[in-house]
This record gives sequence, C-alpha cells and structure tokens, in this order.
Amino acid sequence: MKAGAGSVLKWIGYGLLGLVGLVVVGIGAVVLLFDWNDARGFVARRASAALNREVAIDGDLRVHIGNPIRIHLEGLRIANAGWAQDGTMAEIKVLDATLRPWPLLRGDWELPELKVEGPKLILEKNDKGEPNWNFGPPNAEKAVAKAAATPDNRSDLPVIGRLLIVDGRLRFRDPTSDIDIDNSINTATGGNDNGMVQLNGKGNFTGKPFTLAMEGGSLLTLRDDSKPYPLKIDAAIGKTKGHIEGSVGEPVKMEGVDLSVALSGDDMAEIFPIVGIPAPKTRPYSISGHLGREGAVWTFRDLKGKVGESDLSGDLRVDTGGDRPMVTAELTSNRLAAQDLAGLVGASPRGTGDYPTRGNGRVIPDTPIAVETLRNTDMDVRLRGKRVEAPFAPLDDLDMRVRLTAGDLHFDPMSLGIGGGRIAGMVQVDGSRKVPAMRTNLDIRSLKLSTFFAETSLAGQVGGTVAGRIQLTGTGKTVADLLATSDGKVGVAVDGGRVTSLAVKGLKTNILETLGVVISGSKPMPFNCLVGNMSVQNGIAQVEALVLDTPETLVTGKGRISLRNEALDLRIVGDSKSPQVFATHVPVLVGGTLGNPDIGVDPTESAARGAAAVALGVLLTPLAGVLPFLDPGSDEQPQCGRLVRDARSPDKGAPASGRSGNGSGDGRASGSAR
Repeated sequence: MKAGAGSVLKWIGYGLLGLVGLVVVGIGAVVLLFDWNDARGFVARRASAALNREVAIDGDLRVHIGNPIRIHLEGLRIANAGWAQDGTMAEIKVLDATLRPWPLLRGDWELPELKVEGPKLILEKNDKGEPNWNFGPPNAEKAVAKAAATPDNRSDLPVIGRLLIVDGRLRFRDPTSDIDIDNSINTATGGNDNGMVQLNGKGNFTGKPFTLAMEGGSLLTLRDDSKPYPLKIDAAIGKTKGHIEGSVGEPVKMEGVDLSVALSGDDMAEIFPIVGIPAPKTRPYSISGHLGREGAVWTFRDLKGKVGESDLSGDLRVDTGGDRPMVTAELTSNRLAAQDLAGLVGASPRGTGDYPTRGNGRVIPDTPIAVETLRNTDMDVRLRGKRVEAPFAPLDDLDMRVRLTAGDLHFDPMSLGIGGGRIAGMVQVDGSRKVPAMRTNLDIRSLKLSTFFAETSLAGQVGGTVAGRIQLTGTGKTVADLLATSDGKVGVAVDGGRVTSLAVKGLKTNILETLGVVISGSKPMPFNCLVGNMSVQNGIAQVEALVLDTPETLVTGKGRISLRNEALDLRIVGDSKSPQVFATHVPVLVGGTLGNPDIGVDPTESAARGAAAVALGVLLTPLAGVLPFLDPGSDEQPQCGRLVRDARSPDKGAPASGRSGNGSGDGRASGSAR
C-alpha cells in the first residue's frame, strides 16, 4: 500500500515537471519565433507614458534571447518639450547592445558591449530657465522627476564593458546664460578594467570654435566606489584654453573633486559665458590652481598666474547654493601694471580698439554696461597690489574691494597711492535698475606734482601739493551716457606750487605770458595757490571758480566743459597785483574738445588793469565753499585755505600790491589785503 502510494506520487511529480518543461519550451519557442517589430508600439506607448513625452520606434526592433541577450534597435525618437525650438529632443539611428540576463534579477544592468550610431541629444532651457529634461506628469514633483532621471551614486550606473559612439551630436542652449553649444562627438570608447574612456568632440560655443579631448578611467572604474575616478580634460573655446587633470571621488554627485586646473586666453571677459563669473576685459592671461568642491561650494586654491604684465595669486570660492552664484576671493599682486586695471573703469587694457568711442576724436569711451552679466552673479573680491607700475605716473599700492549684489556693483573702499599721495573713496555702478546708475565719491590727498612728474619730461619743471574731490552721479547704458547725464561737483587745488618756462614751452600759445604771468629762463616761478571748483549739472561742468594766485598776478577763469560732446568753452584772464612792463594781459580762450583743445587769445579785448580787488571780491566769492569740499579738517592746503578764507570777507577780497611774502611758494601768506 505504501509502495503504491509512493509510486503514484512519483509519477505525479514526473508529470508536473514534464508539464513545466513543456511550458518553458513553449515560451522559449514563442520568444524565439516572436517578431519583435510587432511589439514596437507597445514598447513606445509604455515609454511615452513613463516620460510624459511621445516616444517612437520607426525602424526595426530585434531581440535575440540568450546569454547575453542581443538587442538591435533602429529609429528611436523622444519628443521635446512643447516650448522647445526643435520637435525632437533625442534620437538614435542604430543601437546595438548585449545584455547579461542574470544580473537583471537583482536589478543590475550589465552590458558587455554598447554601440550607438548617429545619436542626437538636445538639452535646452527656455527664457524662464525651465529645462527640457524634466520628465514625468505635468504636476509631478521636480524632485521625483529628477530622482527618476539620474542615479544617486556611481554604483547605480550600468556596467558597460565597451562603448562606441559614432557620429554623435550634442546641442545645449541656455538663453539665460547666453550659452549655445553645438558639439559633435566622434568617438567614445571604453575597454576592460585597465582601459581608458576617451571622448573627443568639436563644435561651437557662443559662436566660437569648440574642441574637447577627455580621457577618464575605464567604465568599470567609473562604478567602483573604492577608487577616485581619474580624469583629464583639454578644451578650447576660441582662444580660451583649459587643461584639467586629477580625480573625482564621486563623479555622479561631483564630490571629492581633486583637480589641477590651468586656464589661459586672450581676455578674461570671455570666461563669463563659460563659467558664469563676470570679469573685466584684460590683456592675455594664464592662471593655474587647485579645484575642489565641498557641498555647493567650489574652491580654487593656490591660484597663481599672470594677467597682462601683472602677477596674480590668492584663493577663490564659488557658492552655488543660493539663487545666484556667490564668488568670494582674496587676490594679491606683487607687481601690478596699471594698464591691466583699465578694464575696471571702462577703458581699454590694450591701449587701443577694445572699447568703442563716439568718433570725432572723443576720448570718453562709449562702453556698454553689461547689466545682464552683472545680474548673473554676486561677488565679494578683495584685490591688493603691493607695487603698482604705470608709464604715466608713479603709483604705489592698491587696496580695492569689489562687491556685486543683484547687479549693484561697488568699488568700496578703493585706495591707490599716486605721486606720494593717495586717491581714495568709492565708485558705484548700479546695474540692478533698468537704466544703470553711477555714483562716485573720490578724494585726492597730498599728491606731490614733483613726484608725479619725476619720470617724465616735466621732471623739475612743476611742483606743488594737490588735493581734490570728485562727486558725481549719473545714469546711462554706456560710460559716455553716465557722464553725459551726471550731476555733482569736481574740485581741485594745488598749494605752494612752482612752474618753469620749459613746462609751457610746447604750447601753441604761451598761455601764462599772455595772461601776464612772466617766467624768465629756467628759474621756477612760484605760485601760492591754483584752485578750481566746478558744479556739474546734466553733463555740463560749469566753472564756479578758477583762480591762480601768483606773487605778482591773479589769474581767474570762467566757462564750462561739456561731458556730453566733450566741448571746451573757457575764458581765462590775468590781472597784475602791481604794474608790470612786459605783461600783456590779453584774455585767453580755450575751445575745441578734450581730445583736441584749441588755445587762443581774444585780441578784441584786454583785461582791465588794477582790478585785482574787484577780481577777488567778485570771482573768488564762490571759493568760500570750496575749502571744506577740497580739504575737510586738515592743514594740507595752507595757502589755498588762506586764499579761500579771505574771500569770505568783503573787506578781505583783494591782494595787496607787491609780492606775497618772499614769493617762494613755501606756505606763507598770499599777500591779501588785511
């Protein structure tokens, strides 16, 4: 009985196994004989539902079941976002792949070989910054869509033994950053664990030729969490070239970045479309440093290099965690060429041609203010120049902080040693507004003319101590427009000065002799004070006071200078403090433009003689408010200060006859009447 029951169970077991075998054989036969082209529509519909985009397979679909599984696919297309320029986001002409079946059971993808012919991928953003690679239902959370589209770490990447891409094309457009890359990918190959991945491409970037040569570790190394992924990249965009070499600990998340970077080019301003960091126009540069990353913060440490003729070193960091990248840097230059700073103030660092002017010999640059660039990134950069060199003036050190917040640019503080003195203050260009606005407040302190001209042909010919202030505000889309609409004040004073005949020898008109200021031979003529004050309204600088006080002559002027068209319209008159035999006292007219002044005389009129008292009483009255403006709270300008204070009192407005003290210009009284 028991034996019979066991036999029955045995035969039932054999029968069930036979039935399963027949089912497996039947399924295998169906799979082997199945025409996969009939499944194209099903596959495309499932893919379309998953991506919320139309997916189509226009060519053959063939699958050979085995170990490995072989897949052949032709004519794959994925539709673009509705707002995009091109209807198709991605397409592949031919795809051939081998796939190991057993790793699929544990959720891993292993492809011994993957060959892609004619792939085309278009990645772009619209004007609102929305990318076309956000898939999923319209109301799906962005985080969910992103998680579905990208792996969490490098171990989630598929295992690819060998990859070959033929005639590929990658297009990337971002109008918010003015980026348009059209790149062809010739080949990308990877071999076994000891092989290297190579990627070579070319195309254009913002209208400039673009080449790329990248070499990385094997595709198996790319998935290995225990090893940093080695990487080497050489890229060129126009004349901008970059070399990157090192490793990345987590390539998918771009963490553990340990890369050496070398960058060179013709102009640092061309970096902005590439990395999004605004920079002024410069001469050719080459810099290198160490690139790292921690969270949302990229660091560029041990920066060293040259910009034009200036050396540069320091550290830079970029925080990408906010609404806009935040750049902070501490930069130092041991030898800073002044010409390399020209781009910061809207001038040409090359001396010619970089910035347009308005023609007709005008000197104020018509440089557009790139407000879009200013609004793209925030900055806080400190630049220190230990030694500043310039062919036109003896400069000392520079200390400048550049702050940029939502398009509002400040140079504050800004301090430059010049001629034994200093120019210090702030400059603001507010690019956050529809029409940019400018505000300047600069002081000139203790500038020695003898030091300023020490290395020029005027060495020993002029002297005196200069103080002044520039306070201007304006609006406009170019540097010229800012000045053409400006309001404010400009004042300058030269105290205890001197000048020789050689200093004015090159002028077409001997302006000093014409005004009655007699200089004989090479002996310096001292003067007590040269002071001027201009009020600027809507781009017109009106001379409120212009006075040259010498021991023997008082020179006064009036007129205006147009910052709109750079025209000069000045009339300068000299008046003797005592009778002079050789003085002509013919008024001098200054016309023309800033770039081409025309100095002449007015032969129809001679200045009234013996009118010094009237001159100081009338023309010096506006100087009563000049001294606090020029020289707040210091004794830097003793003779100019005395001249201005004397002008405040109606009975102290005229200089006494004769010379001022001994006429040495050594800081004594100017000889005004008491």
